[in-house]
Amino acid sequence: MSTMRIGGLASGMDIDSIVEKLMVAERAPLDKLEQKKQIYEWQRDAYREINTKLTTFDTYLADNFFLKSLNTKTATSSNEQYVSAVATNAASGTLTIENVSQLAKAARAISNKVDGVTGTSTIAELFAASGVALPPGGQQYIEIRAIQKDGTLAAEAVKIEYSSDMTINDFVKKLNSSNAGVTAIFENGKLSITANHTGRVTDGDSEIVIDSGSDLFAAFNFDNPNDIVTQRGTNAIFTVNGIETERSTNTFSIAGYTLTLKETFNTEVSISSSTNVDEIINRIKDFVKTYNELIKDLNSKITEQKYRGYPPLTSLQREEMEDKEIELWEQKAKSGLLRNDDIIREGLASLRSLIYESNPAVSNPKYNTLFSIGIMTSKNYLSGGTLEIDEDKLRKALEEDPEAVAQLLTMTGDKNATVTVNGETKAADTRGYLRKIRDEINKIELKIEKRAGRASMNETQYTLGSYLRDINKRIEEWKNKLITIETRYWNQFTRMEKMINEANSQSSMLLGQYFNY
Repeated sequence: MSTMRIGGLASGMDIDSIVEKLMVAERAPLDKLEQKKQIYEWQRDAYREINTKLTTFDTYLADNFFLKSLNTKTATSSNEQYVSAVATNAASGTLTIENVSQLAKAARAISNKVDGVTGTSTIAELFAASGVALPPGGQQYIEIRAIQKDGTLAAEAVKIEYSSDMTINDFVKKLNSSNAGVTAIFENGKLSITANHTGRVTDGDSEIVIDSGSDLFAAFNFDNPNDIVTQRGTNAIFTVNGIETERSTNTFSIAGYTLTLKETFNTEVSISSSTNVDEIINRIKDFVKTYNELIKDLNSKITEQKYRGYPPLTSLQREEMEDKEIELWEQKAKSGLLRNDDIIREGLASLRSLIYESNPAVSNPKYNTLFSIGIMTSKNYLSGGTLEIDEDKLRKALEEDPEAVAQLLTMTGDKNATVTVNGETKAADTRGYLRKIRDEINKIELKIEKRAGRASMNETQYTLGSYLRDINKRIEEWKNKLITIETRYWNQFTRMEKMINEANSQSSMLLGQYFNY
């Protein structure tokens, strides 16, 4: 039940103003709780921002160094007119391609001309023009199989339905949009069907087989509606390093190369590969740049100045300030939230320690440390563990043994491997440096997540969330307490006003009686 408030009519006092000022003092503990809550929220958001940057960096490593090989190679063909080549990281040695006597071609079926029909003619008109009766029993579909990418004939036929009122163009579109593995066109009264894949099947069948619906192909005027192929597919036939062989396609992989035969020839074409040193150097330089940006960012968080004279603003303080003043104040209030943070500080120390580790599993012990390939920490000790590159040293290592450099940086390895070095067996982490970085990044992320959570988590699942849950409970308790205190003040002033009013009434009555005498 609410109490009626009397605002100083009897006393002449500004009770509203007095109570408001009294409540400012009473709110002080609540203000401190709300400021503490704000700090927790800012810390939580700062941690999550760091985790976002760590995740972005981890994705960068995966995309640029693990989903594609670091040891990129460039292939060179002695005659691009005849053979083009692309080298994978597995390419090695030189290939000699000669005596390309035949290129791979796709099988094709071409009908004879049917006079008086066009693409807009219906299937019924096609049958009528060719003098072929519509299929008995109303069967209006074909079943077709074609050669597949691997050079074998499809095991199951694809069923294509048609109707007598469908146009020839619509039938062709339906055939082309199916997964039958063929491409058809109808032009100048003729139907052409070409296999999507080149090559010749090895089991004696044609590359395009009609299992059902030969009546329709009879209507299209094929010489043999049951075996419509007029040009068999062919394999590419050639000699590589003295061995005669064949492929169902003109583009194929062999010995780490992807080759494309462009025409027949009887001369020799040499294919060789070389490490693309410039590209690898550019990728490593980009890594160092990206890594250094992350390290600088993390270092800035733990060394950021803390302004103790700038606590979070209270609601009353905000009401008295301009937006720009609030913005400038909060810049300082948010500064130093993660100063000397243990998770970030320990994570940076772990990342720095990786730089000095050797990897005994690298095939060439000459290049089993980062320093040996020209990657080292900055000479400026204030840089906080950023990296520098000696490009000449890195180039020399890549030119001498690119595979060893790739192993040092990206090999899968084993965190708990057992290796033998100089006759001594010992435990070692044989993972590449970049894989170790990803592992350390993941550890930091998990620690931060335990402390600051993710947006999808509830407050009970992380430390700062529990703090916020507790402080929100205390804030609500204080708000209820302040309501009680404010009510008490008003009750006191209301009683005072009533007493003054009663006293004034008695005084008036006495004065009235006095003057009546």
